[in-house]
Parts: sequence; C-alpha cells; structure tokens
Amino acid sequence: EEVSHKDAAPLPLTSLKMDSTLKTALPKINILGPDDAGYDEERMRCWNKDVIHRPAAIVQPTTTEEVSQAVKVASSKKLDLVIACGRHGHDCMKEGAMVLDLGKMTEVTVDKKSMTVTVGGGARLGDMDKVCQQHGVACVTGTNPDTGVVGLSTHGGAGYLSRQYGLAADNFVAAEVVTASGAIVHATPANEHKDLLWAVAGGGSNFGVITALTMKAHPMDHVYGGLVINVAPTVAMATRVVRTWRDWMPTQPRTVSVMCVLPCGAPVVPMAVVESDQALVPQAAGAKASLSCSPALQQAFGSGCGAFGACVSVKMLGRKQYHTELQPQLEALQAEGHHYMSSVNVPHLTDTMVDALVAAARIDHPGGGEIILFSLTGAVADAKVESVAYAGAGRGKSTVWIVIIGSWKPDADGANRAKTKAWVQRVKEEMKALGGAESAHPLEGNMDADQGGLVQQVWSSNELRLREIKAKYDPDNFFKCNRNIKPTAAAYPVHS
Repeated sequence: EEVSHKDAAPLPLTSLKMDSTLKTALPKINILGPDDAGYDEERMRCWNKDVIHRPAAIVQPTTTEEVSQAVKVASSKKLDLVIACGRHGHDCMKEGAMVLDLGKMTEVTVDKKSMTVTVGGGARLGDMDKVCQQHGVACVTGTNPDTGVVGLSTHGGAGYLSRQYGLAADNFVAAEVVTASGAIVHATPANEHKDLLWAVAGGGSNFGVITALTMKAHPMDHVYGGLVINVAPTVAMATRVVRTWRDWMPTQPRTVSVMCVLPCGAPVVPMAVVESDQALVPQAAGAKASLSCSPALQQAFGSGCGAFGACVSVKMLGRKQYHTELQPQLEALQAEGHHYMSSVNVPHLTDTMVDALVAAARIDHPGGGEIILFSLTGAVADAKVESVAYAGAGRGKSTVWIVIIGSWKPDADGANRAKTKAWVQRVKEEMKALGGAESAHPLEGNMDADQGGLVQQVWSSNELRLREIKAKYDPDNFFKCNRNIKPTAAAYPVHS
C-alpha cells in the first residue's frame, strides 16, 4: 500500500521551497505542491505503482507557451525536471523533482487531406483512437489505450500495425519541441531542425519536451482478430508452440500480426492476433466475417487441432472495429499495479533463447508476470538503421522484441519486489548473453541506477550523431531523466 506524503519522511528543504517558487514564477499555471489538495491524488495516478514517489511540485501547463515558460524557469534555477505524459514512464513522479505534467494537453486532430494525425504531448492511445475512428484512419501505436502516445512513440513504438507500416518512430512527420532554453521549435524532415525530428524518433525525451507530434495516418476500420489461448501444459509443448510461431511469423503477409505471450506459471501460450488488410476483411456496416477471410490466419488457426503444436487452441476471434474493439482488448490484462519491466531486442530468436524463456516462465518464475514476444519484421525491417534514431538490434529480417514484465503484491519487507526484480534482470541478462541488444523501453528496469546507461547498445551506430544533436539542442544535459544521451562534439556532422 502506498504511503501518503504526510506519513513519510519530510521532503528536503530545497524541495519544500520548490512549489512556492514555481507558483510565484508561473502564476497562470496550475501547480500542486505536497501540501495542496489534489497532490496525492495526482501523484498516485500512475499505471505502474512502483514508480510513484513524492515530487516537489506537479506543474500542469495547458499550452506550448506555458510549457516553454515552465522549462525556462526550471532550467534557470537548475531544477530536477521530469516529464509526465501517459504516466507509464519510470520517472514520471520522481522524488523531489519538478514534474511537468502534460496530462491537460490531449488534443488530437486528423488531416485527411495530408493523411496525418497530430496529438498533444499528453494524449494517450485511447484519445488518439477515439478521434481516428471518426475519420477511418489509424496510426502505428501500442496495444494499451492508457499509454502516452509521445512517450511510447519516441522510444520506437510497436503495435498491431507495425509489420504493415513500421514502428511509430518510422511514421513521424513533424514535432513541436520545447528545448532546454525554452525555445519552441517546429521540426520537420525539410526544415533546419530535421536532425531534431530524426533524433526524437527513438531518442526519447533527451532533446526537449514534445508538445505536439504529427504522424502518418493509414486507412483502418474493421479488422479480423482477437485472442487465441493455446493450451500447452508441458514445457516441451510450450517450446514447440513458440518455435513454430517464430518460424511462421516473418513469412506471413505484412497485414498479419500475432503477438506471443508466456505468462508466468500458466500452462498456456496466449496470442494476440490480427489481420488488418482492409480489402480482405469486409468493411460494410453489419458485415459478417469468418477466419477464412484471412488465408494466413486460416492456415494457422483453422484446423481442428491446436495451433502451432498446442494440444488445443481456444479461439476468440472475429470481425472487430480496430479502435473500439481490437485496441482495448488487452487493457484488462495490462492493468495498473506494481510492475518491474525490462526488454531486449534479439536479431533472431534462437532455439536456445526459446528454451531459456520457456524455462523462465514455466519453472523458475517469481509468481506474477509474463514474457511478451513481438515480431519486428515486415515493414520494420525495411527501414535502414540510420533512417531514424531507433536502432532496434540492426533492423534484421527476423528481429524479435522481448518484453519481460514482473508483477507482485507489495509486502512489508519488500521481498516480493526483490524476487521479481531479480527474475526480470536475470532473464534479460540471459538474452543479452545469447546475442540480444539493449532496447530503449521507457520503463527499462524502472530506471534503477544500474540500468540507466548502456547508450551505445541502445542506439548502436546512431549514437555519435545523437550526441552531437544533443549538444546542439541541450548542451548542458538539462533533460537527463531518461536513458541519457550525453552531449558531445561527435565526428558525425549535423545535417544542414
């Protein structure tokens, strides 16, 4: 159970002064300090309860200009600034910090003529889906409507449409960024700030506060899909299911996406399944559809036997509206709670890796959690490593993104957290020892001190260019509560 700030140790004197200082400097912006009504309610509204602390002030701007004013004050006074968007990030409620909460900047606009969608810095996937549905379009996003669009997308961002259209970061069109000086910069691929747009497409919050992000939109209405629960009671059967899925997935049409999950201690291998081809899936109002509308899914799930070598498969599939039925389907399974997360990209999911992952989920697990396997193939692999900042283990033709999530119920001595954290870190290190690469997941190890570096592994050959762009837009490394890219005069020239 979380402890109220009134029952906890007092904040440092500098932190106690921060909220009053900010209220004086920013009188038109709503600011909550530790003694204000609503402070506890706000700081507790985080998906991951493990990252909730007691910030010195929660600053809630409503416009880009107000964000600029807040950044200028924070920078001039050298305050510890963190950014909260969807509140899934590791430092969104950092102890003693100034939280720049963009939760009131959630506007979403669709431009059908240019086929783009622009979201405010605090918009969540659910906000985007609600507006996009009205226009029959979708952007590449994640799979939990509660997630912040900007935080997810600037770390790469993968979802049901990634095999068809690439990562979220591959779809950036423009970004409005407030830099460390408080300057408001509009970055596009064609203007003098094109390097900044390139950098935020995978570089996270290292370069400034993104108050508006414009992405490519794609036609999307009804899809065919849902959940399939593959019953695999033995380790050998679960291993067979994962290996068969691994070999099958990269060979399928790009409109097909199947995400594979290994839940801790459960005798099943669930899969989130979708066919998004708008020509194959009937789009007319009231139309019916069956598995046969997708030849690929028919092949995988159409027989009377279990799919991919399972003994039986429980299929909860059907024609679904993409925004209102498919996107929210995992929300209940990805509920808020105490989580410790990490991830790794592997260029190829080897048999040895599969063996280790199945053993970790079935035999030596902490009791709660799951391992998610996401195929970064198709359009994701088309992009060159240098096309955006996101490196992604080299953009190989059979790359798999492995997300390791440990979950627990809090206990008095913290033993459950310690056990869960050790399991997550062990699984990740096993994958890295077998050839995996660091990822830029925004909840990476809940950003413990020993998890914060490894920049070269995350951004690979893009690191030098990123460090020089950092030197241009944030030379003093003001934005450092992240997988930090340190500024330097790199050998890679900034494009003019």
